[in-house]
Parts: sequence; C-alpha cells; structure tokens
Amino acid sequence: MTDSERILVVTRRCNLACSYCPVDQREADLPVDLAQAHVRRAVAEGIGRIRLTGGEPTLAWPTVQAVIDELAAAHAAGGAPSLELCTNGLELDRARLRALERPWLRVVVTVDGPADAMAAVGRRPVPHLEALLALPGATVTQTIPPHRAHEALGDLLYLWARGARRFNVLPAYYTRWPAAALRDLDEALASMAAFLHPRVADGRARVANLDRGGSLPLFNDAPCVDVDGRVHRTNLVLTPLASPTLLDELTGDGAQAPPLPPDLRQRLEADLPAAVRRSNQRVDALLHRFVHQLRAGPPPLHTPRRARRPERLEFHIEYGCDNRCAFCSESDRLARWRDHPVSAREITRTLRSHAAAGGRHVNLTGGEPTAHPAFAYALELARGLGLRTYVGTNGSRLADPTFAARVLPWLDELSLSLHGPDAARHDRLTGRPGSFDALVAAAGHARAHGRTSLMANVVATTRNVDDLAATLSRCADLGLRQVLISSVAPEGRALPAYGELAVPLARWKTLAPDLCSRAHALGLRARLFGLPLCALGEVRIKSNDLYFDPRVTVERAAGPRGSVRLCTITTRHPRRGRRRTRRCRGCHYRGVCGGVFGAYLDRFGDAEIEAIHG
Repeated sequence: MTDSERILVVTRRCNLACSYCPVDQREADLPVDLAQAHVRRAVAEGIGRIRLTGGEPTLAWPTVQAVIDELAAAHAAGGAPSLELCTNGLELDRARLRALERPWLRVVVTVDGPADAMAAVGRRPVPHLEALLALPGATVTQTIPPHRAHEALGDLLYLWARGARRFNVLPAYYTRWPAAALRDLDEALASMAAFLHPRVADGRARVANLDRGGSLPLFNDAPCVDVDGRVHRTNLVLTPLASPTLLDELTGDGAQAPPLPPDLRQRLEADLPAAVRRSNQRVDALLHRFVHQLRAGPPPLHTPRRARRPERLEFHIEYGCDNRCAFCSESDRLARWRDHPVSAREITRTLRSHAAAGGRHVNLTGGEPTAHPAFAYALELARGLGLRTYVGTNGSRLADPTFAARVLPWLDELSLSLHGPDAARHDRLTGRPGSFDALVAAAGHARAHGRTSLMANVVATTRNVDDLAATLSRCADLGLRQVLISSVAPEGRALPAYGELAVPLARWKTLAPDLCSRAHALGLRARLFGLPLCALGEVRIKSNDLYFDPRVTVERAAGPRGSVRLCTITTRHPRRGRRRTRRCRGCHYRGVCGGVFGAYLDRFGDAEIEAIHG
C-alpha cells in the first residue's frame, strides 16, 4: 500500500474484547477538529482514500460524521478521496446507515459468522446486517480465529446467504494456532476458494485478498494518524506487539512519516513468542495458498479407475422439519440430532469422498433437507463433482421463487411429499396449515424451470387411503411424472399409532392394481414401497423392491465417549425393518422381495402372506 491512503484512528475505544484482537484499547478519541484538519490535508495532497479505524470508530460518531461532511463538501467541489469505514457494525442504526449511503463511501464490517460464532468470542450479531451489506461496496471481513477454523466454510456460506458479495478473509494473526486448528484452516480455506473462485471469475464476488498486501500481516503500510494526532508510517502503532524503539522509528513530525524499514517484519516477529511466530508463518502461507487458488481455481478431484462402493448416496444433512406428519418415521432421529447440525465441512467431505469412491448419485434428505443453510451449496458442489442430485421435500422453501431459482439449476430429480388431493386433506396429515399450497407453488417453480424431473412420494395410511385415486389425479395436474406410493414405515412418530395407520395387506391386493391402472391412465409411472410382492397382486412388477439399487447412507450417530459423528451404512437389499416368515418359503420372489415390516407381523400376524410359485 502506498501513500495514496491515509488512516485515521478515530478512537482507541471498543465495545468488544475479541480474543484474537491485537489492538491496544484505551479511553482516547481523535478530536473532531484534528480529524477535520487531516481530512483537509489529505484532500489538498490528492490522497486517494481515507480509512477510519480504531478501536470501534462508530463509538466516536460525531467524529465520523464530521469526516463524512468534510468529504461530502469536497466531493461537491469537484474531487476528494474515497472513504472506508472499518467497523463491527454494532452501533449502526437505520439513521446512521442512511448517513453512510454515499457512492464514494465503503463500509468494511467485521463478522465472524452466525450468532454462535460471534458469541464464542463475546460478540453480538450485527443488527441490520442485510441493510448494511446493501450499501455501495460494502465488504465483510470474515475473521477466522483458531477455535472457529473448522466452521469457516459454513460461516462464509452464512455470510453469502445474508447478501455479502465482497470479502476480506482474515485468519487470526499474532496468536497461537494448535496444529489441529491449522489443519482445519487449511481444509477450510481450500473449500472457501473452491466456492469463491467461479464467483470471482464471473464478477459475482470480489475478494480483497487478491488486491491487498503489505509488509506485515494484518497491518497496513499507509501513514496512520493516531488519536493524539501524531503521524506514523503504519498502523502498527495500534498494537502493543511493537517495541517502543520500533514505534519511535515509525513516528513522524506533523503530517510526515518516515519510510518503512526493510526488515520491519523480522524486527516485529523477533519479539513474539516462538509458538506465535511459527503460527504467523503457517497462517500466512495458508492465506497465500488461498489467494493462489482463488486465481487459479481449486485442483481437480481425483477420478477413480473403478467404483469402490455403491454409486448411490443417501445423505441426511438436516434434522429439522416444519411439518408434523402423523406417519413420520424420522421423528425420533430428528429429536435426537436436531442440536447437532451437519456442518458445511462435513457436507464437503462426504460428497467429495463419495465422488472419489466412484459415486454417481446423491439423495440429500432429512428431515427437510432444504432447511439446511448450506443446502444450495451442497447441490452445487454435488453437481460440480459429477453427481446426479435427488431431493425429497415438503416444498416449503421451494415455494419461495428466489430460493427455487437459486437451487433448481443444480437439481436433477425432485420428489414432492404429497399426501392428499387438496389443502384440507393434505394439511391435516402434515400438521402444518399452508403446506399444500407451498407444495403446489414448489411444483410450479420446478415445472417452469423445466430441467428438473418431477415426482411425488405419497404415504398411504388408513386416513388417506380413500383419497389416493384423487391424489394421483392431483399429481398429474401438477405435472409430475412418477409417483411412489409408500406403506407406513413403523418408526418414529408412526410406531405408536402403527396399528391404526397401516393399511391391511389384504386390502392392498385390490388397491394396488386399481391405483396402478389409474396412474397409467393419467400418464404417471407408479412404484409401490414397503410391501411384500404377494400383497400387490397382478402389479407386483411395480414393487420398488425390484428396482432397488445398493446405496450408502450417511447419517448422524453416537460416537465413542459421548461424541457425535457421521456414520456410513451400506445397504444392498430393501430390508430395513422388514422380515420374511415361514409362509415365504419356496416363493419365486424370495431373493428380491424385502418381506413384511416386523411391526406389522407382530401386530397382525402373517396370515395375509402367501408364497408366489412360478
């Protein structure tokens, strides 16, 4: 950075005490008249940019406002420096945000990530963050302290979702980084570069790290006016890390400041603890690699010579859902793991691992998968890895046209959970008013997109079995082309009421052929799930058991010593919760039929089962 920039330290006060901040905070402000004088001098000297920093500059708002007014007058007179305000954003209310709406003013706000990231270092969420990010040129400095490195990708995705499009990525310097945290940082920065690279290339994002550099990490090479009015050759004066002797060498007289010594970095780091010095060097090397990957793009994924596991992946990324379906088989797992969300790092690792092992397909599931904050990222990453994407959803988020437009280009197959032909009957089963209308809107957005294959999952219970024919008609009306009619799975919320919810196998023998005939007449391809082939009569060829593909399931599970992890389960046959009985002996389809749900046999016995011969 050259003398085309001038830094004004508006105050040494701050309303935060972040653990990674190396600034020497104290009760001292730059007087308003002195700030105005330096602004006038900068205008006269043709300085290109003035940067206001601290401490937290907005704690001295009258000084900030005075600087803005001086520059506004200078711009009105025909030319003046641009202004950059560095802030944590906590003191910016609506009125102050309006005062910052100037084409020559850029706000740089420091945000670690969502509320839990901020709370971990004693920070509060930034109020009016979306309005702040809507200001011209607004930039987010995403700080990454050691304890947060493993979540840095998720934090970036959070900021992107809130509207951030300009970034300065800043790992914590001048602090000790454990070896594990450095490994996390290495992995996170690589994933962040992979996400940002195409967006930088096509102009959707800007990253300040590509354009800025200096003699020292974190500090700037521009002349800096401290709160006492003295001019220094760098804002290194803000930190107690520098020795008084070194600071004296960097302090000028009046508006002048001496040149930077060529060995500045070595002299500063000589006084740092050895562990901190090594951490600085390692963090700096990783940040340089990040910048290189932003320019060149991430390295290509290794493509295996042959598949080492099933090509299909069912990945449970979300353990929340806004529906309350009476027949929900996942409710127990949702309740258990709701407070252990799957991180963006885990999503990245899982999808990359699956693709590297020869995977070809991924089903992002839950809970309600679209509720995951990194859902769009997961779809885009999966497609970028060459995976075909499938999502089953209740449609609540896809009813939003903006969200639908964001994710549908990355979605190959969409299955909508439809359980009744109209709002009254569907909403009664899902336990959420408005769920039917949301699903209809989602289907409309998918149809308009045109490239996503549309299908439905209909869970058949005693409460909607008489509506199934009308529900199939509704599927056709919505433009769906395939429907999976599912028997109730006796797990979760469905288990206690299973005896009341399960449609008897004897009824399926006439029901299944009728439904398949209606589906065919409507142009729908029908499949039937969770039923033995002998219960399907003449349409047993429609059993999903016959089309089952081996798959890998990745979901939350308990680890050793109370830990929580993702576990991997390989399933090669459609037998989850299902059993065969003595009546299945000699059945022609014994090798492919999954059998009967054990809970059904326990409650109703096996009298309805019969072997199929020939």
